[in-house]
Parts: sequence; structure tokens; C-alpha cells
Amino acid sequence: MSKHQFGAMLDECRTVFLQEAAFQAEDPPGLLTPGQRHERIRVVGGGYMEHILFANGLLVGRCDYRLEHEHQATFRHWDTFFGAGLLVEGEFNLDIPDLRFRERIQADQIWVRSGHIDPIHYTQSARHAMRGISIDVSESLLEHWRAEAPRALSQYTRKILAQPGPTLKPFHSTNRDLRALALRFLTLDSSTLCGRLQCESLALDWLARLLGAEGEIRLTRAESRERRLRIALDDARAILDSERTAPPTIADLARRVGLNECYLKTGFRQQFGQTIGTYVRLRRMEHARELLEREGYGVQEAALAVGFSNFGWFASTFKTHFGCLPSTLVRGR
Repeated sequence: MSKHQFGAMLDECRTVFLQEAAFQAEDPPGLLTPGQRHERIRVVGGGYMEHILFANGLLVGRCDYRLEHEHQATFRHWDTFFGAGLLVEGEFNLDIPDLRFRERIQADQIWVRSGHIDPIHYTQSARHAMRGISIDVSESLLEHWRAEAPRALSQYTRKILAQPGPTLKPFHSTNRDLRALALRFLTLDSSTLCGRLQCESLALDWLARLLGAEGEIRLTRAESRERRLRIALDDARAILDSERTAPPTIADLARRVGLNECYLKTGFRQQFGQTIGTYVRLRRMEHARELLEREGYGVQEAALAVGFSNFGWFASTFKTHFGCLPSTLVRGR
């Protein structure tokens, strides 16, 4: 992953956001160090979004703003060797079809990513404050760190880097030190040379703590409970994905992941942005669409394959999700 590719990411980010009147470009500060790039977007009504690409291959981003209207965007060139982000306030929805990823990203969650992720569909609800940071590292920079101290990276970090394809995963739990550093990062003045040096230094400090954080993170009881709940909910979603044609009842699913039904239903809706029933129907419809478009199934064959014996109800549910009848896809082959 090179600085050139990071530049393409910044170009797309700038283009996508400036298509809406709520976002306006600001001129970068003068006297940038050779090899640096500084992009800053002002949000109408107060706040900003900002990225700084440093000469060493470190890309840091931060945002602190509030929108009065819902904002949707699609990104198609998000490419990073290793990156991480922490939202300290707010929430937004991400939909990445190629990774079968559809989640609500909430405050105090760290997500790590690597590889070429395309497309990314992003939705931010109206009247939500957004404050957070992101840090991406070029391949040459991280390989230099790894060669210099091969045992410094945590086992979890090494596992992420070893993934053969694109990856987006939660990183354990956010400890207080990482959150405190992120909050401090949001207060820095990046318009001066000294301010940008502070941004780079603090970003490196945050990243170093994250990359080697396996054994050092000490969770509070509340953080431990949150982590156990997230793991159980991830397990529940995996079960629903693998048994989508004959999904378990909520009572059975709760028993299998070790949660009571109330925690399961409430937690699932909060973590994934939809009820269990909605998620199951959507996954079954997505599977049916794959069978129709790619496997040459007829409408009745696809309906039976995903667990529908009532073909009229299958067609109606399919149209609700995709805006067309399944027979339309068959005729279009």
C-alpha cells in the first residue's frame, strides 16, 4: 500500500463529500513539509473533517461535527494495508456487500481494516454528533516496524495482517488510554507545523499502543461484559448465516449463545441495526437472489431452497427487499 493509493482515497473522500452543500472545502495551511498532504472539509453549521498524509506513509484522519440531515455516501476505492478507527461519539451504519458486513458502528468501538474494500455504503442519521479518529499505515512503514521488532505486534494484529482478502473486524474493546489519546488528538491545532508534528506523534503513540495491545489491555467489568455480549451476538449472527434456510427460534438461538432472549433481541438490534427477524428475511432473500442470478434457478426452485413453500409470499417478500419480482430476474437472464 503506497502513498499514491492513499492519495486516491483522499481524492475520492473529497469528491464524495463535496457533492453535498453541507460540506465545504477549506484551503490547506501553508508551509507543508515536503511529501505531506492536508485535506480539511468544513461542515456547515459547525465542525470539520480532516486528513493529513505524512511523508513517512502515515495517514491520520479526524472529525468533529454535527449534521442536521441524514447523509449517505458510497466509497469505491478504500484501500489500506492496515488501518484502525475509533468513534468517540456518535454512530453510523456501514454496508459492505462483498464482506456480508452490515453493522451500526457505535461510540467506543475500535475497528481494524486491511485490503481493498469496495464498495462501502455509509449512512449517518440526522442530528447525531460525530467525533472520531482514523489512522492508516502504508505497507512499507508497517513492514519496517515489523522487521525492526518482529515480536512487538500482538497476535491479533498479526492475524489481521495474515488475512488473504479484505478484512474489517472489531478490535477487542476500547480501553481508557486509547480513548483518552483520541480525545486529546481531537483538540490539536493542525494549522501550524508544530501542531502537525504533535498530530503525527500522538497518532504514532496511539497506533503503537493498539498494535501491541494484546496483553496490555485491562478491561473494566463493564468492558468485559460488553465484550462478552458482542462475541455472543457475533456468534448468533454466524448461526443465522449458516442456517439461513431453516433458522433457529429465538429461544433456541439464545440458548446456544448463552444469552437470555431479551438481551439477545435488544443487543442484536443495537449492534446490527435491525431485528433478528428482519436480518433472517434479508439473508434468505439475498441467497435467493444469488440462486436466481448466478445459479440459474427458477422462481419456485429458489423459493424452496431458502425455505419458502408459499410462492406468492416469497415473491411479495422479494419485491419488498429488492423492488422487483423474482420473475423479473429470471426473464432478464
